[in-house]
Amino acid sequence: MAFVRFESTPRQGETFELCENKVMFGRHLSCQCVLNHPTVSREHFFIEQTGDKFFVVDNESGNGTLVNHEAVSWVELQDGDEIQAGPFVCKFFLTDHHEAAKETDMEELNAQLENLNEPGFDAEQEFAYPIEYLDGITHFNAGRYFEAHEVWEEIWLHSADDSKLFYQMLIQAAVGLHHFMRGNLRGARGMYKNVIAKLEKLPAVFQSLDLEEFARQYKTFFADLLEDRDNEQFGIDKPRPLIHLMENGETLDATGNLPTDEL
Repeated sequence: MAFVRFESTPRQGETFELCENKVMFGRHLSCQCVLNHPTVSREHFFIEQTGDKFFVVDNESGNGTLVNHEAVSWVELQDGDEIQAGPFVCKFFLTDHHEAAKETDMEELNAQLENLNEPGFDAEQEFAYPIEYLDGITHFNAGRYFEAHEVWEEIWLHSADDSKLFYQMLIQAAVGLHHFMRGNLRGARGMYKNVIAKLEKLPAVFQSLDLEEFARQYKTFFADLLEDRDNEQFGIDKPRPLIHLMENGETLDATGNLPTDEL
């Protein structure tokens, strides 16, 4: 028995056994393995077993199928080969060789997670801001957008004035990215509009976050989605928005904002 294991969000850590001679991967619900994202074709690629060999075959997908970072039409799979369709990256394993490869793969995965979990704030800021704010930033930068929105909701409920508007903006920014990763383009567009509207009402810097830079990242990431409403096959090679608080070496007022004369 062979299987694939997903190495990237939004299905990181999941495994899928190749129980049939031909297994289709794609966005449509009729596929045996559904990859729900707008950059994935309805029937993107399939893995087929012939005797004791396995082949991956691109099904004339819009954005192509990569094996070990190279575009392929079809190729025989070897144990440990990496397959990518849209944002989904998975590794192919023959069960007999899985344990031998497991230790090496876990080291690679831990290294990836260490990079993803870059907190976005320094040690001093851990004592300057609410823990929910900082925990949400860590989740957001790691691509855990649902978790980020849940954490920020806890502090948003007890906030007021600009702080309430600020946390609501962050919540909607996380929800917008969550919708995008799930293939809900209408929901992503709606959240995008809400985020930009709130950013226009907030100061340039709030709680050590450069909101002008954050707005630039958010707009850049969603530009293709907004400009090409009918085409679901736009690329996602742009970097996702990240939150990095300004260093405490800068002069901030009591609320964590730059004084007016420094803006």
